[in-house]
Amino acid sequence: MPAILIVDDDQGQRTVLQTILKREGYTIETAENGVDALEKIADNLFDVVVSDMRMAQMSGRELLHEIKSRDPDLPVLIVTAYAEVNDAVDLVAREGAFYYLEKPIQIDTLKKEISRAIEMRQGITDEESSDEIDVQEMYFDEIIGQSDSMRQLFKTMSRIIHRGANQVLITGNTGTGKGLVARAIHEYGRRKDKPFLQINCGAVHETLIESELFGHEKGAFTDAHRQKDGVFEAAKGGTVFLDEIGDLSPHTQSRLLHVLHEREIMRVGGVQRIKVDVCVLAATNKNLQTAVTEENFREDLFFRLNVIPLHMPDLRERSEDIGLLVDHFLQKFGQEYSDAEPKRVTPRAMSALRRYDWPGNVRQLENYLHRIFVLSENEVIDLEDLPPEISDSSLPPEDFPVEIPADGVALEEIVKEYIRVALTQTGGNQTKAAELLGISRRRLQNRMQNYGFSSRNFKD
Repeated sequence: MPAILIVDDDQGQRTVLQTILKREGYTIETAENGVDALEKIADNLFDVVVSDMRMAQMSGRELLHEIKSRDPDLPVLIVTAYAEVNDAVDLVAREGAFYYLEKPIQIDTLKKEISRAIEMRQGITDEESSDEIDVQEMYFDEIIGQSDSMRQLFKTMSRIIHRGANQVLITGNTGTGKGLVARAIHEYGRRKDKPFLQINCGAVHETLIESELFGHEKGAFTDAHRQKDGVFEAAKGGTVFLDEIGDLSPHTQSRLLHVLHEREIMRVGGVQRIKVDVCVLAATNKNLQTAVTEENFREDLFFRLNVIPLHMPDLRERSEDIGLLVDHFLQKFGQEYSDAEPKRVTPRAMSALRRYDWPGNVRQLENYLHRIFVLSENEVIDLEDLPPEISDSSLPPEDFPVEIPADGVALEEIVKEYIRVALTQTGGNQTKAAELLGISRRRLQNRMQNYGFSSRNFKD
């Protein structure tokens, strides 16, 4: 029976969580502070630790550090107040926390994340062998997200990394983070101690691209005053990242196909075949299958590159991740500008950010927040601080009334009514309803389950 340790200096909170989780069949131990928790961890085997962020004697952050130094694989869920979300995101992104839960705790979310944490601890995740770790919730540097599409991305990245795949094609629109994924695959993989060399195939002139890729001999062309190694040779057992590979000319595509097939290169102007051992990561914002049909890209090279495909979703497809990304970027800029006051985003501004279409994806979001962080004189980022094209997206939906009786009504009933109206307006579309309400799709689903709502009941 899985064992869970609950750490909180609030006795009432400990009791509530203990009661709820015992009903789920777990063995529960509690600790009133971090020191007590560490003593119990030393004497018992736990599958999950659920810890409050702010506690006397030892904070949740300090407890996390101690746990990870003793048992790096023990999942730790952090419970945090809204004001501490930035710190919680950092704990997940950089310091190894499994997940963070915002107060008041959504019980369904707590149960789900504990279940996933136990699966990871016990090594029984889908299709994974017992010696592989699950990184569905792993944050690879600045690749942030908890949406279903990002969890699947992290899972695929995990398999690529642990199985040592040497050929990956990363697809996705501009600004989705293809370069971050490529670097993460290298830095978490077996070749991390070797070079990571990147070349933008669309930014190098056609007459020079082969020299950049494969190198050249002295005198091979007019300006070749000395021998030069290309990226395949210079990587020396590391990783070559070919960005915008869809822009390669047909002739260079042919030479690249030979390199991938034979694992050898020949410098421009040379006659010697040189063996290379590199991981080749390629990325494109083009539809290579369409390019093959239009005869702009070699079919055999496409199949050779597409051994392991990895697709980066657009930001508009994972709007529930925007809150996490905003917190992450504001904390990042706070560290860059140490003399600046920390900033936070108001709920209505966050709602506008979630509703915006983000044609430039995560890169556009980061750039906008960077500009706002530098130019805004206020600690709070509100609707008027956002560009017009974003703030306009916060216009309230038409006919969104919730009447309050004269004798008053419970706040929970108002929330329930808002959710019912939003689902009615959107015909049961959960993504659109969540955007109307300015909350994540996951939070909407949790609320719907609490209220007994089903999407099919709102369809026309």
